[in-house]
Amino acid sequence: MPSEKTKQLLEGLGRITDSAPKVRESEKYHSFTNRFYPNFLHQLPKSYDKAKRKKDEDGEEYIMIDRIYGDLWNTGRLQQKDGTTYTGKLYKKRRLIVRKDPITGEKNNFYSACTSTADGRWFDNQGLPIEAPTQLEPEKQPDPEELELIESRKAEAAKAREAAILANLK
Repeated sequence: MPSEKTKQLLEGLGRITDSAPKVRESEKYHSFTNRFYPNFLHQLPKSYDKAKRKKDEDGEEYIMIDRIYGDLWNTGRLQQKDGTTYTGKLYKKRRLIVRKDPITGEKNNFYSACTSTADGRWFDNQGLPIEAPTQLEPEKQPDPEELELIESRKAEAAKAREAAILANLK
């Protein structure tokens, strides 16, 4: 027979989550690196043309931008201009860039890494916003022979697992 104190504790367990906040707001973190000072080196997408301009401690104008932060091993995270972190999926792509050599006049083509979001925003390999590229690297289509080989390996692995399970049962 539980004591009176134990009964009170058990009754209180059902209400333990009642005091928790119902809706959790994501933390807002305003990074200095999300500030963009207008310059001639990088052009922002048209969606930033009407962005609210602010002044920093030195009186210079800047606007807050979305920015991708990451490392070599993952696609990164998107810190949005309002200070929240984007929770959608980020996609790694490669865009074709054509540059003309100013000395020889020769055209050079190369691929540059970029990232896109599920909602259609694009970022260059520095994490800065860009307009959607017109030329992307074509998606690699799997070869039918490769698909057949992968399927056969999966089937062999499944048979090996089944044999191992049956051997352990005996």
